[in-house]
Amino acid sequence: MIYSVCTIEVPPARANDALSGLSKAIEAGRLGAGELRACWYSEIGRLNRVLAVAAYPSANDLEAANRAMLTSDDPFGVASVATAISLETYAAFPGVDFLQPGDVGPIFEVREYALRQGTVAPTFAAWQKVLAARTALSPLAIVMYALSGSVPRFMHIWPFRSLDERMAIRADSVKRGVWPPPGGLPLLETMRSEIFLPAPFSPLR
Repeated sequence: MIYSVCTIEVPPARANDALSGLSKAIEAGRLGAGELRACWYSEIGRLNRVLAVAAYPSANDLEAANRAMLTSDDPFGVASVATAISLETYAAFPGVDFLQPGDVGPIFEVREYALRQGTVAPTFAAWQKVLAARTALSPLAIVMYALSGSVPRFMHIWPFRSLDERMAIRADSVKRGVWPPPGGLPLLETMRSEIFLPAPFSPLR
């Protein structure tokens, strides 16, 4: 499985318009062979952004869907409102699958990291050591590494019931020594964290 991460930037107060257009495009089958896994809008961090994640059986399927979407007269159903659209491709860390659809939020923390060159495999290893212990405390939506754009880079997404729950679970995970992954911090160059809320039609919400 390969993942498409589409980020749509809009003017202030236009996120709902983008979500409406994107929803209609998805209902019309504009994702091709893709399956929507999540759609969220930013609440804390860089604002006025919509993030949509879709899963594809193969890179060829993803490329075909992107080509068809981009050559249409209304890419992603947001041509009238989007100020920018970015498309990135990711693959999940070994042994990790996207969390099954359901009501697990509504707080979704999206964390992105730039890695030192040549450290993707060591990052896999660091995560593997603590992933079971960390996900016993709260579910992981996905952790995946970029196959396009600036590399090496990876993203992980965690759902929480509230910001207070997020703080409590993170503190507990640090106390237990299962977070951050031991040995992982020296591999990082930069990090960024943002909070998203789910669109009404998001499978993961």
